[in-house]
Amino acid sequence: MRTANFLPWRQRQRLGCLRFWGLLFTGSLLLALMLFVSSRVSMPLTLQVSSLWQVSDRALYQALELRHNQATALHAQRQQQQHWAQKKAVTQAWEPTLIALSGAIPERAWLATLRFQQATLHLKGYAATLPAVTAFETALRQFPGFTLGAPGEMRQDAQGRWQFAYSLTRKEQADADPS
Repeated sequence: MRTANFLPWRQRQRLGCLRFWGLLFTGSLLLALMLFVSSRVSMPLTLQVSSLWQVSDRALYQALELRHNQATALHAQRQQQQHWAQKKAVTQAWEPTLIALSGAIPERAWLATLRFQQATLHLKGYAATLPAVTAFETALRQFPGFTLGAPGEMRQDAQGRWQFAYSLTRKEQADADPS
């Protein structure tokens, strides 16, 4: 048999308990539903942010690589310019020597080739007369900063000119460029 609870305060207590547990269950259900919807909404945003980070990182890496390549090219260019300037300075240092050498050549003689290799200056040329060759050899013996090596081949060509070859060795090895 069923007993009826006719006391109003018990019925209020029972309704309060049902409301409490109903609100707790409904709140938990709404909270779980809200967390699920929030994660579903935030997942594409998270993926989009992640992809934007990757794109920006890739762009930054490419920009850094480009800057690195530019800096490397600039460094190589500067080194090349410094090397060229050093070679130019060495070449310009020869100007007084070559001017003095041109002054030592007699009027009836001329040079055909002039080559510098490992502190030795090799001269080949022609003279109209044998006394011009002798005068040139005398001038080379007195040429400052160099010592005259053994004379090379001397012969007369078909046109009657005298071909000569001499080598001068630089006295100061420190001033000479080995290249």
